[in-house]
Amino acid sequence: MFKKHDKVGDDVYFNYSEEELLYLKRKDKKLAQVIDKIGYIKRETDTDLFSSVIHAIVGQQISTKAHRTIWQRIQNNYGQITPSILIKSTAQELQKMGISLRKAQYIMDFVRKVYLGQFVLSDVQKADDEEAITKLCSLKGIGRWTAEMILLFCLERKNIFSFDDLAIRRGLSMVYHRKNIDRNLFEKYRKRFNPYGSIASLYLWAVSSGAIPDMVDCRENKKAVKIKKSTASFEYMKYKYEYSSPIGKIILTSDGEKLTALCFDFDRYFSAKAKMAQYKDLEVFAQTVKWLDMYFKGEEPNFMPPIRLEGTEFRKRVWEILQTIPYGKVVSYGEIARKIAEKRKVPRVSAQAVGGAVGHNPISIIVPCHRVIGANGNLTGYGGGLDKKIALLKLEKVDMKNFFAPKK
Repeated sequence: MFKKHDKVGDDVYFNYSEEELLYLKRKDKKLAQVIDKIGYIKRETDTDLFSSVIHAIVGQQISTKAHRTIWQRIQNNYGQITPSILIKSTAQELQKMGISLRKAQYIMDFVRKVYLGQFVLSDVQKADDEEAITKLCSLKGIGRWTAEMILLFCLERKNIFSFDDLAIRRGLSMVYHRKNIDRNLFEKYRKRFNPYGSIASLYLWAVSSGAIPDMVDCRENKKAVKIKKSTASFEYMKYKYEYSSPIGKIILTSDGEKLTALCFDFDRYFSAKAKMAQYKDLEVFAQTVKWLDMYFKGEEPNFMPPIRLEGTEFRKRVWEILQTIPYGKVVSYGEIARKIAEKRKVPRVSAQAVGGAVGHNPISIIVPCHRVIGANGNLTGYGGGLDKKIALLKLEKVDMKNFFAPKK
């Protein structure tokens, strides 16, 4: 039998028992085989909620190695990670540890709230999973996925199974030979593993990391030759990730480093090409998911993932202008045409040509082509569907009373 808290030196590992493993094995034969092949998994935990929140913010959007280095540097500099010690610090001092100023500001905001009693850690510890996630997400710099990881690796909650975790979904694809793990299918697995989703997560992470060499991701192997031939002119769309938004599935693509497309599932220009890319977990996808999570909460994101726009010089100029349109505002095709004409020092530029460039924008939402309308308030078309354009403008609280949809 496993001990309540397996501990080596000062390291404490996630607490789970043989009884819980037997429960999962009885519920799912394929997961049972995975558990038997891998054996008992030890994952370190940090049971101090205050330091765990800071640790989580530090680790966002950087490599595991960099995360460990910076965290060790912070521990060496401050000794104990407590509110009474860190309240004496500043964001600028924290930044010197190797983190961005934005992260340092998030951390100091959290420190002040805890120190002043505005954020009560014990309230999180006493709350149920969803309530605890909601409380943590009220902090600057903490999204749902980060909150879920804090619940798992700090509070040791037994039933955390995160849809937003790319590695878990990849593990599911590898174990169950599924090409697409959408939210509905994911929820079926969640119910199956309930109430021990956290333990299932440990094994799916291990599978995703290659713990079972002969277990491969079917999404990356089938029709590989066909994909290579079909996408020869779209090498910048080599990899993909699917995001479930409140208004429909969104497909992200990347060249391996930068975001190269963001389109809705039935986008008339890009979705077919994007679907032929290979699934892969990338840092740029994690950053884009964070951006989209903030956006669909009704917030204006305060950062931008790295992007790569491929197109003619004219289209690139139009896309540059799109990126200057403020959140919650709209401009017309004619206004963009006039800006380009002024820049080129020519009498006029065709608004229709601008419309073509806007329509072929590969990175929707982040490069906000939905904020462009026609003359007299005509909403015109949208690659992802006019209903999506309307939903995005309403999300940004744009006054829609003077706009109208084109007649079919």
